[in-house]
Amino acid sequence: MSGADQIRLPLRLKDQASFENFLVGNNGQVVELLQDPAAGSNAQVIYLHGPKGAGKSHLLQACCRDRLESAGTPAYVSLSLDGVRPEMIRDLEGPGMVCLDDIDSVSGDRLWEETLLGLYERLTQSGGSLLVAGSYPPAQAGFALADLATRLASGGVWRVQPLDEDQLPEAMQLRARLRGLELPDAVVAYLLRRVRRDPSTLFVLLDQIDDEAFSHQRRLTVPFVRELAGRLLQS
Repeated sequence: MSGADQIRLPLRLKDQASFENFLVGNNGQVVELLQDPAAGSNAQVIYLHGPKGAGKSHLLQACCRDRLESAGTPAYVSLSLDGVRPEMIRDLEGPGMVCLDDIDSVSGDRLWEETLLGLYERLTQSGGSLLVAGSYPPAQAGFALADLATRLASGGVWRVQPLDEDQLPEAMQLRARLRGLELPDAVVAYLLRRVRRDPSTLFVLLDQIDDEAFSHQRRLTVPFVRELAGRLLQS
């Protein structure tokens, strides 16, 4: 994958996306496979699916981050982003990893599907690998090209299980601890009462609260978090 091709793509990884701060929950087998793809039946293509907020994007970006020091430069592309066009990935090739997120957003589009089929063929022939994520498994994703659905499922289809409500506090504490943030149980309980209980919303808000607390040199107390949450959620 040439440097010019990489520059044309909006491939920025979130700083927080890593295996270290992903609470495994019921996804032990999936995480183990992604950290050691050779353990899979076909390491060249892996397809993840699950509901919004389950952590699919986090896992794709963690895989890219994990392989930044490898021989082939990894690429992460969210196909749902405005401005991402088929020609932007048409030349991607080589022995590295390509991670395609939100594949459902282009299913049924003939041009996109032909482009993805070509990408699959180039990567598998050159020793590269393809990691794909969507809301639904290939057979239910609405692909018009049966060959594309078959090839994307050829290395195994894995469901990413969302965290249940009992696991959310642990996930929040893990995220905070790795950022050097003391998150009292009372603050966790307050946020879970007041904020929509999905990891994406909670983690984004937690990161914003951490930034505000650091800039004001404040400890996280319920009154301070109440003030911040009310302001941040309105912005």
